[in-house]
Amino acid sequence: MLRHLGKMRFILIIPALLLCMGGVLFAGQLPKTLKVAAIFGAGVENAWTRAWIESFERVKAEKPFGVEMKLDYTENVYGDKALTVLEAYAESEEYGIIWFHSSATDEIESIRDDYPDTLFVVTGSGNRAIGGNHYLLYAHMHEPSYLLGVIAGSMTKSDVLGVVGLFPADDVNDQVHAFRNGARSVNSNTKMKVTFIESWYDPAKASEAANAQIAAGADFILQLGESFETCKQKKIVCFGNYVDLNSVAPGVVMTSTVTKWDPQLNFVIKEWRDHFVDGKAYNAPMTKIWYPMSENGSDIAPFHNFEGKIPKAVKAKVEKIRSDIISGKYKVKLDMTMPKSD
Repeated sequence: MLRHLGKMRFILIIPALLLCMGGVLFAGQLPKTLKVAAIFGAGVENAWTRAWIESFERVKAEKPFGVEMKLDYTENVYGDKALTVLEAYAESEEYGIIWFHSSATDEIESIRDDYPDTLFVVTGSGNRAIGGNHYLLYAHMHEPSYLLGVIAGSMTKSDVLGVVGLFPADDVNDQVHAFRNGARSVNSNTKMKVTFIESWYDPAKASEAANAQIAAGADFILQLGESFETCKQKKIVCFGNYVDLNSVAPGVVMTSTVTKWDPQLNFVIKEWRDHFVDGKAYNAPMTKIWYPMSENGSDIAPFHNFEGKIPKAVKAKVEKIRSDIISGKYKVKLDMTMPKSD
């Protein structure tokens, strides 16, 4: 299986000896329950966070290796608070996994040698690959973003599209470029307005940015900033990101990119299991780990109430390209350079 390497904020903790059910579990003997501690840089209402929680629930239902999974989490952890929360979870020696769903490489590097049986994971840009028991996971969303670009480029009346970005990070830039490339693959006349709100979550700023893009002529907007109020007011089609956001604004959200952390979760759970059973030191890749659409790493959401509003020819083209991406027949360029407005 091809494994790519990319964005994540996740951590795992596995003591060599674990007290469970009143007895000591030694290497080679898996516990019946795997407790996971997740640390989120934003609240659970944030799409980036929610996508991970939804993936966790799916994986939990599958009971990997026959193990029951339980989750504890802390929201809105950033800055100086990160190390404090990390140490509290690690020192408890209660968790098999601690997942920091944001940037925390420096903090983990400062304590990881004290917890060699803990598998730490971080996600996304702002992190570094340092190997050992620190795993760097990503979720590149350029492939589904390309498909949204195909829709926008096919249906735009103004030939002006907008993207409201977060920070200009590599796992945001890739989506912007892919959306533009998808649109231009079907309509070479399209121009794109790009705005970065310099925040991972600020609906007010995202709304302001969308308003400015609409004023500049944009009639389709890839809204990475999770704000659809302006789109509703101006009756402009928006695309969501990370999770299916149609229910938030069903009149304007045509579809969304969907992030699936399932393969990353299964990967680190297997790493935890192998370490626990074999007793070998963790040896994380010195690069980022990510999974493309072909490995169930991402997709696009259903069209919901827009199903009958999208021309059949456009839907057929999108499905054809989607199938080709999944089969490996078509490769979407991964461009993480700084994007600019046309």
